[in-house]
Amino acid sequence: MSSLLEQLASFDREALEATQALRWGPLTALFVLATAWWVKGCVFASIGAIMDARARRWFPVTAIVALLVGMLADLTAVGLKETFDRTRPPEGEALIGLPGSASFPSGHATMSFALAAFLSALHPRLRVPLYALAAIIAISRAYLGVHYWLDVAAGAALGTAFGLATAWALRQTALRPAHQRAE
Repeated sequence: MSSLLEQLASFDREALEATQALRWGPLTALFVLATAWWVKGCVFASIGAIMDARARRWFPVTAIVALLVGMLADLTAVGLKETFDRTRPPEGEALIGLPGSASFPSGHATMSFALAAFLSALHPRLRVPLYALAAIIAISRAYLGVHYWLDVAAGAALGTAFGLATAWALRQTALRPAHQRAE
């Protein structure tokens, strides 16, 4: 087992080095913007609010549930970070300040993919732009040197599963007759 982990760690280091060799000014600016804390949650919640407004809902239920999904996904990632306690890439390689938390899984990837999966399950027409935004946010973390690629991939997988499960649960609850929901 340790041999497999060593091979994965070696792959991760080499992939990160290859990514750093591709850095380009305009792309760096885009990724610095994409990795800002407010992008991963607020932008998605705003999309949920717009969906609510288009559906003429007076109460922004999609936006509020999206915020809850994002917070719970982020808390899940924080718990896993404490469990795995993987160190981040070397500080000299990062283009932004390294967070003080552990590296695995990426919280940005977890949260953005949870929100993309949740919102696109409710509104399939927006699937491509939502997942594209999540991918930009997730990729920015490795590109900027604050996560390894496996951190990002694990966060994306975890977030997608979390978002789809939440959308499924919400649909199951909403589809049950009112007398069954109260029981």
